[in-house]
Amino acid sequence: MADNAAPAYNPTVEPLTTVKPNSKLCGTALERRHLLLKVLQLLLSFVAFICEEFIAQCDSCAGLYFFEFVSCSAFLLAILMLVVYCTPLRNKIIIPSFKKIDFYVTGTVGVIFLIASIVFAATMDSNTSLGKASVVFGFFASIVFLVELWLMYKSNYLARQQEPQAVRTNGAVESEPLNTFAPVQETA
Repeated sequence: MADNAAPAYNPTVEPLTTVKPNSKLCGTALERRHLLLKVLQLLLSFVAFICEEFIAQCDSCAGLYFFEFVSCSAFLLAILMLVVYCTPLRNKIIIPSFKKIDFYVTGTVGVIFLIASIVFAATMDSNTSLGKASVVFGFFASIVFLVELWLMYKSNYLARQQEPQAVRTNGAVESEPLNTFAPVQETA
């Protein structure tokens, strides 16, 4: 009798070793093109920052300092976004609109990086090859930030990536805590 019972469970029970294929790369929450652009943002802003750091002297240093601040900030923000998207931290963030934050950070950093690159190119000494290299990498990094912003906008990135809210069966959003107890009425 026990031999006949085993096949009844086969169609309904999945083995524990089954792994569902993931369309994302390396378990990240990003598509391939966004992951590639995030990595390029990280690398290009880092190289721009490092090239700028090796400049020994300058005549007009205001553009250099502004570029240094922007390139370092862009590098740190790119690291932050990659860490959030590529680690289990993305499941623990309680900010419901993280995609919107990523969209606005990418746009703001792209525009400010472009401005910093223009200012640094206009104020740098003409004979430094490291200055020219950092400006080139700064322009490349700002272009990558702006390209990702454009791709986010064109693909309706914010609307289709919203996190679903907890919904009751009647369609109302749940706002009550789970462990609430109703007061007990005494019967006389």
